[in-house]
Amino acid sequence: MDYKILVIDDDEPMHIITKNLLGKEFDLIHARNAQEGIDILSERHVNLIMSDIHMPGISGLEFLESLMDDAQKRAIPVLVITNLPTVEKEKKALELGAADFIDKSMFVDNKEEVLNQVRMKLVTNLDLDDLSENLVDHKKKLVSKLMSEAIGGDFISTVKKLCVEIQKLFGVDSISFWTISDGKPNLITSAGQQLPPDYGGEDLENEQTFQQMLSEKKAYMTNHVFNEEKGILVDFSKDNNYPAEVGIPMFALDERKLLINKMKIPGDADLFAYLILKRNKLFSSKEFEMISKLLTQTGSIFWRLYKDI
Repeated sequence: MDYKILVIDDDEPMHIITKNLLGKEFDLIHARNAQEGIDILSERHVNLIMSDIHMPGISGLEFLESLMDDAQKRAIPVLVITNLPTVEKEKKALELGAADFIDKSMFVDNKEEVLNQVRMKLVTNLDLDDLSENLVDHKKKLVSKLMSEAIGGDFISTVKKLCVEIQKLFGVDSISFWTISDGKPNLITSAGQQLPPDYGGEDLENEQTFQQMLSEKKAYMTNHVFNEEKGILVDFSKDNNYPAEVGIPMFALDERKLLINKMKIPGDADLFAYLILKRNKLFSSKEFEMISKLLTQTGSIFWRLYKDI
């Protein structure tokens, strides 16, 4: 897949274990201490760092702290591997940018879950320039919440938590998540201002914007639902003063297939879900770019969970 993962651990058996588990899908680069990891990062590009938290010399937490202070390296996603997690250290690591912890025992006892966490972290990473600190912070919080819910969680509960978190972080007034089967939508959950009680899948199916989204298979944004020929539930938007809307399709492919396809959605991929965000505050182009790309890519996580229903 050409995704490079830097594994930093002073425990030699962990390098053997990670190579056996991850080596078939990813290109692993090994460092035996934090300084060796720093030296590698100065010379090579990596897509993900997996770092032990208990190491001699520069500790895992100190390494994370230094990494976050490096303007060029801070965007690299990090997963912390440890056999001695504590609430205090977990909180500190999360504050420093680590998305989650993987207990070392999982590499033996729950290999598929380790693979899922690594794939999730890669598909939730974005290659976008010039994001504001606020958007970077929102992105990190959303990814952290999504991963914590998706690990061992089910489709419905993870969808509900995602919608609530999006509403909170991005000031969305109304959000709804629909699954799609044979072009027919079904409402899974909504948050914020509830949709009209008599509005269902058949109503959405008759919306021109929904049909256009099915045809184009692309996210869209409008900041003037009232007069543009784009938008769902226009009367509802007028009544509640929601001029801004974003619609995001999600596709029927899991994280592994998305990574194999180098993070691009195949043209023949089927739609399986549709997310509608409405709010009073207008969406900026950069905000739309970040939200739509992140949620389109994380749709692969939801598809994997959906298949397990």
